[in-house]
Amino acid sequence: MQENLIQRNFQTWEAQEMLATSWSVSPDGKVWNIKLREDVPFHHGEDTFGVSDFVFSFQLWSHPESRAGFGPLWNTLLGPGDDKYSWDVDELGKTNAVEEVSDSEMILRLNRPELWIPFFASDATTDPIIYSLDYWQKHGEAVYAEHPVGTGPWQHISYEQGAKLEYERVPYEHWRITPDFESLTFFFAEEDLTRVAMLRSGEADIAEIPRELQGEIIDAGYALTQSTLPAFMVWIAIGGQYLEDKRDPNDPNTNVLVRRAMNHAIDRDAINEAFFDNKMELMANTGWHPSDPTYDPAWEIPAYDPDLARQLLAEAGYAEGAGPRIEFMAGKLVGVPELTEIAVPIISWLGEVGFQIDAQIGEFQPIRTRYRAREMNGVLWTHRTGFWPAGRNMRAYFVSPALDGPVSMFENPHTEDLFGRWQVSVDEAERLELMKESGTYMYEQNATMPLGFLFAELGIDPNVIAEYSVNNSYFGGMKGHEYTKVVRK
Repeated sequence: MQENLIQRNFQTWEAQEMLATSWSVSPDGKVWNIKLREDVPFHHGEDTFGVSDFVFSFQLWSHPESRAGFGPLWNTLLGPGDDKYSWDVDELGKTNAVEEVSDSEMILRLNRPELWIPFFASDATTDPIIYSLDYWQKHGEAVYAEHPVGTGPWQHISYEQGAKLEYERVPYEHWRITPDFESLTFFFAEEDLTRVAMLRSGEADIAEIPRELQGEIIDAGYALTQSTLPAFMVWIAIGGQYLEDKRDPNDPNTNVLVRRAMNHAIDRDAINEAFFDNKMELMANTGWHPSDPTYDPAWEIPAYDPDLARQLLAEAGYAEGAGPRIEFMAGKLVGVPELTEIAVPIISWLGEVGFQIDAQIGEFQPIRTRYRAREMNGVLWTHRTGFWPAGRNMRAYFVSPALDGPVSMFENPHTEDLFGRWQVSVDEAERLELMKESGTYMYEQNATMPLGFLFAELGIDPNVIAEYSVNNSYFGGMKGHEYTKVVRK
């Protein structure tokens, strides 16, 4: 429904035009010239996209009460400074950091170098969608929230919390693509068997099906479709690894021997076989895929070795059978419904080597609330994110709020320094070395419990759906349906 400045190619992941038609950066990485697509209408039909809409959107992303994960980053880059926000000090649609050359051209004057604007302003992230300033000013926040508008090929019809979200194709030829069908409805069905039943009954044409149930739908004559690139990275986060302001020295998670024990206590091959039909590409270091230029092939996937895990706990000072007491949380997330199921054997394996586990398996929201507040001391939790480059993963998960980290799963003075230098460097060789050094340090510290990478796989009714294959990174089956092709009879 809403679009971004930049789109990532579904096959190569290269940046390509969306609402921006060209972009260039100064040698010091601080000035970006961006030209915008002209005559793109918003759905309410009373305004077209321009520079003021980008500025207004930035003001929303960076609002102090925004839930946008990279909102603090955008405020760091374009905000007024001194812990102030453009929303509070500027007129809506205007800010000193964005020069409006014309309605379709702007110059961003950043507060520090940033070479990844084409990434952070793209559809690869969850935040930088474009809103209409005109619609907001005419109708206000409450109307915008209930009846949102954008520039995409789908327009909003209705939303029932916890039930469904409905769109319809825009009533004109869209500048980018005109969808192959008139309406699009997302049903929110948490139970796996419910989604299978909806597909088989014809209530749904595309459904997220756990890998262990995919054989059932194939045998019944349905088909699977796969994302063009890996879509998800799955791991177990080890909470409590904070900087001094939030760090608890008595938290067992802060002991590298304990973290190593955790990693050797679990059988990744068994998880892959039992829950993912051996379709998971096992991961040696969370955040780094072998295709990333900063990946080190010397990194090894932690071996399942419960005896070594017990030995490491003994070296950490724990008596046999009286290991650390930790909390283990798991909740479902789009794209990897198995997050709760895999928690069961993982908890069992940890218990077998001596960990004392308080298990909480249910909704993901309590997990999200606590990690955003940096209150995960003594907690492990299953997590998934999209398939992204290491630099994005570092910023999102492995730096503190001081560096605009929205999740803060791992904070360390050494990696804070490395990442701080990486984000302001404009020397590509230096950036590669800094990111690789960050990865090596996290690997040596057993900062997480890495599991693996997965393609998005969705069940489809082949009598209705002819093609649905996009880069479903992070969003799973809720992304890219303007490219879905239906069967023509």
